[in-house]
Amino acid sequence: MASILNHNLLITMAKKTILFFPFNLLSHYLRCLVLADRYHPDEYQIYFISSAEYDEFVLKQGYQVFRAKQFNASEVMRCSRRFDFSWLNPADLEEVMLDQVRAIRELNADVVIGDMAPSLKMAAEITGTHHISLLNAYMTKHYQFTRKISRSHKAYLFLRNFPAPIEEWFTRLGEIIAFKRIQRGFNAIRTKYGLTKISDYLAEMEGNETFVCDSTTLFPLKPLPSSYRVIGPLIYNAAPMDDNQLEEAIAGRPVFCICMGSTGDWESIRFLNDPFYAKYAIVVTGDTNHVLSAPHIVSFPFVNLDQVLQKCKLMICHGGNGTIYSGIKNRVFMLCLPSHFEQEWNISALERIGFGKSAVDYSEETWKNEIGNYAESVPAQAMQPLETAIVFPDEHLNLLPLS
Repeated sequence: MASILNHNLLITMAKKTILFFPFNLLSHYLRCLVLADRYHPDEYQIYFISSAEYDEFVLKQGYQVFRAKQFNASEVMRCSRRFDFSWLNPADLEEVMLDQVRAIRELNADVVIGDMAPSLKMAAEITGTHHISLLNAYMTKHYQFTRKISRSHKAYLFLRNFPAPIEEWFTRLGEIIAFKRIQRGFNAIRTKYGLTKISDYLAEMEGNETFVCDSTTLFPLKPLPSSYRVIGPLIYNAAPMDDNQLEEAIAGRPVFCICMGSTGDWESIRFLNDPFYAKYAIVVTGDTNHVLSAPHIVSFPFVNLDQVLQKCKLMICHGGNGTIYSGIKNRVFMLCLPSHFEQEWNISALERIGFGKSAVDYSEETWKNEIGNYAESVPAQAMQPLETAIVFPDEHLNLLPLS
């Protein structure tokens, strides 16, 4: 017995320890779980930063959690909608960073992986820990296109009056100024702790290695440095439900799906309770406040989205990154209601390849027409790019090397 215990102890000691630091939203936890599953359990001991909301997903997948301070996700999202980056203030950044340093040292981490973890680069430098940053293509400094200014930004109406090249020039200039201004708080902390100064916020978000979890067909990139690796979309698949249960709920009606993620505005689609839509089966996931509650609504707290979308031709969604890839994978057209500027960039990409479009400012009549068009018969030309647009990596990501 003693020899078996000693053997198991040696195996545990030989494993490298990875700490995951996803931003405290479900989409970030889920895609980090997909990435974690690519690391062989015999070689890596994996921990996730604890979240009152999402620990159940982590523990169910067989990983452990650790305690460390996080940014308040609700406050961050509120600020983001106002283009207010005051949440990245030096006091909060330093507090979160120092607790990350504590956790890294206590768990003797070999590698830290951050997904929208702004202070982690500094914590990794202090502790001398290898840092992998998981980023969307449009949040790298190597994104090929201009990050369009949001419709809700105060400068939007002004800039739209200019020809496209001038609008893009002003947008890029404003972005450069903004990213350098945001970085001042980081560099104040870096100076205090004797760390390397960083040029701007996009560089601050890079790691020793940077994994881009996007398709470069959807989000083209300029030539990348060797520290970058495009790993493709990370799509989480929940356990499937009883298919008979789903078919019984649909009852032979045309079906479409509603998936607004953890950041979507459910109130904006309350109109779908109207009896006009009773001719459809509307499968809803994640509506925790039961905004949609009419008899024709088929609501689930969490579903295997692939399973539902295989029965649909249309999805109404918020334009979240993981959601749009599920829609593309299942050849479903998307009508999108974004909650913040990153989702607007996702929707612009969908519009470029013909997989979806923004439904912002739709009238009641437009909604009825569009749902009728896409839920019952998607035009063939809208789905034409699907065959070659996106590659969905899976098993070839197994055993990701760590340098």
